[in-house]
Amino acid sequence: MLKVDGHEYSPTLYLRILHMASVVDGFDTAAVALEVVGELSVSSRQINKLAGAAMAEERDARTEKHVQSPLPRVATTAEMPVDLAAVFGDGGRMRTRAPNQGSGVHQPHWRETKNAGFHRMQSQSFDEDPQPELPDCFRNASYVEKLVKGLKNVREQGREEEVESTPAEVEEPGNRAVPKALPWQPETLFRTCVSSLAESDDFGAMMATEADARGFYTAKKKAFVGDGQAYNWTIQRRWFRDFVPIADFVHVVEYVYSAAKVVSVDATVRWQQYLEWVSACWQGRVGDVLGALRDWQTRIGLPPEGETLADTDPRKILQKTLTYLTNNRSRMAYASYRRQGLPTTSSLAESLVKQVSKRVKGTEKFWNDGVSGEAILQLRAAVISDGDRLAKWVQNRPISAFSPRCRPLPLANAT
Repeated sequence: MLKVDGHEYSPTLYLRILHMASVVDGFDTAAVALEVVGELSVSSRQINKLAGAAMAEERDARTEKHVQSPLPRVATTAEMPVDLAAVFGDGGRMRTRAPNQGSGVHQPHWRETKNAGFHRMQSQSFDEDPQPELPDCFRNASYVEKLVKGLKNVREQGREEEVESTPAEVEEPGNRAVPKALPWQPETLFRTCVSSLAESDDFGAMMATEADARGFYTAKKKAFVGDGQAYNWTIQRRWFRDFVPIADFVHVVEYVYSAAKVVSVDATVRWQQYLEWVSACWQGRVGDVLGALRDWQTRIGLPPEGETLADTDPRKILQKTLTYLTNNRSRMAYASYRRQGLPTTSSLAESLVKQVSKRVKGTEKFWNDGVSGEAILQLRAAVISDGDRLAKWVQNRPISAFSPRCRPLPLANAT
């Protein structure tokens, strides 16, 4: 057997171990599968040790090299010209525990996973808005109610519920949700992703490193799509300044729908109010909605200063909606985005979070803060990215005897 990376597994077997560890629900399951299917005997503890830590170290080294490169940085040019480079960001959750505390789960708590998808896309441009009317899915009362409920649930710590896919989405092999393409929507040609427990400043640098490696900064069109998290827009301003910033329209639906529900006791009136406001946002008339909300706030009243209100209090709901729309108004020119052929929702990011969560999230899963939690995220991100990232990393990692960067030592002069 080859002695590679301090263990006895050849690159081929190493790849099989890592791949299995990333796609099944636990390391013990991976050990059984490897033995039954691959006739490879390896313990769950050993799989845990092999899974992902070296990938995280290599990622950090690449990120540091990018950050420390001389200014102004020279952007990498993609081998194939990129028509549209779209970056999607969204947060997830995983449960972690304090490391080095002995057996058992010590100090369990939730941590946010930061996830970013990098989509090389093909898109069209239009002289006029290709879809000025609100899509049917956002006119479906039952669907909108479930959608909003799902969005609220995923923000509650510890909840397992996830946002339901839109009716326009279908599941393909690999559980990757792929929106059915409408004529104006851009099409994904290639996708990679990054996932980490890092703080937003560090994660922004990771995102920039991945984007540059894919030639995104030299694309013809560039878009950055995110939800209402403030750090998303800090990252956009710091690392993706010339990308068009776009607030996810689905989150706009959530806030507008919540506000419409508190302005009338009559269900029909509330629904008509929602349709009026959400249609205005879809068409880029955010100012009209803000004016109407301020009128309702005058009637209902402002939240009392210094008083804590229940989340269901109409005054609090109206204030939150006003704040959200005001803060994101400059990122809600949806009619313009559609004319440019840019994406308007973060459904692709939500799909990414689901794919990551499928491996790291579960009722009995607690990852160590730091190394092991970060390691499994790197492994999962590599496997669900296009382009055989994991296989390439195994073959080309700096310490691999199979790496093209490794060269045999020169022979001593013979006498």
